[in-house]
Amino acid sequence: MAGRSKKPPAGASWLRTQGPGYPLVLSCRARLARNLEGLPFPTSAKEEETERARGMVLEAVSRKVAVDRDWDIRFAEELSRDELASMAEEHLTSQSFADRPPGRAVALSWRDGRSVTVNEEDHVRVQAVMPGAQFMKAWRAADKIDSSIESEVQYSFDQKLGYLTTSPSNVGTGLRVSAMLHLPALVITGEIARTISALGQAGVYVRGLYGEGSGVAGNLFQVSNRQTLGRTEESIVGNMDMIARQVSDNEKTARKMMLRESPLDLADRVYRSLGILERARRMSFFEALELVSMVKLGIDLEIIPLEDFNILEVGVGAGPSHLKAVLGGEAEPEDIDSERAVHVRRMLDL
Repeated sequence: MAGRSKKPPAGASWLRTQGPGYPLVLSCRARLARNLEGLPFPTSAKEEETERARGMVLEAVSRKVAVDRDWDIRFAEELSRDELASMAEEHLTSQSFADRPPGRAVALSWRDGRSVTVNEEDHVRVQAVMPGAQFMKAWRAADKIDSSIESEVQYSFDQKLGYLTTSPSNVGTGLRVSAMLHLPALVITGEIARTISALGQAGVYVRGLYGEGSGVAGNLFQVSNRQTLGRTEESIVGNMDMIARQVSDNEKTARKMMLRESPLDLADRVYRSLGILERARRMSFFEALELVSMVKLGIDLEIIPLEDFNILEVGVGAGPSHLKAVLGGEAEPEDIDSERAVHVRRMLDL
């Protein structure tokens, strides 16, 4: 297996990079779900079967993927819950991965958002995250890893259905393509409900900051394809690119309308948020992201002359697990809320 790499400071490099579509499209992700032929899915497997699957997948990853020191391979039971939560906060794994049943593992490249999780819902989940709207590049990065693993193991595949997965919603290509969007103007103007409804009719999921089951914070929305069966990977990627552009255009229109029809109200929202961030001595994660979102909107619209920042990078650093690590691992919720206020001011240079 590859040697352990040193984890860089909170926030992988893709979080600090502006990609195409910035500042509305903050990042994109391609994720592939796969299972091994001849073994039951992880949700119904015995412990010895999940251990066998883990060994097979990690052997393939070690031989074909994790061939440099940028990669780190870890068993889930080796990691604390705080470490697992930190990975989820950086969008390297899902929040449910932290449940830590026997047989789970993760191989990841801290710096560029590539990862392989083992025995979560499926035996293998490969993902690649890129800054901005680089959907095709993200899919190709994930597909390259997936092909390397498939050269060593046999996936469960049906000639008619495609790749077989634990959830029927992933059967077919097993491909989920998503984008993280910052949409404060659509929220303020009340147009977000109409946008979400239209996306639902177009076969697109709209979720919160951490995907399925998570709430919306900081006006950040994750959109992803619903259909994985009966379409090619290229068509899924191209459709999500188009969807991200359409939603971005809607956000731009809403911003122009606010500047034209209620510039004073908009400026008041922005400066009130800035004032709280400058003076508050304690804040929750949700409150922090809401305030930062308004300040970010003010910077984008040149209402306030502050240096630009990536709201995702600030959000990762403001996450409870990252702040708990800053405080030494043992911290009460009120201590974390106090440190968050300091952290946000530091990152925004206030």
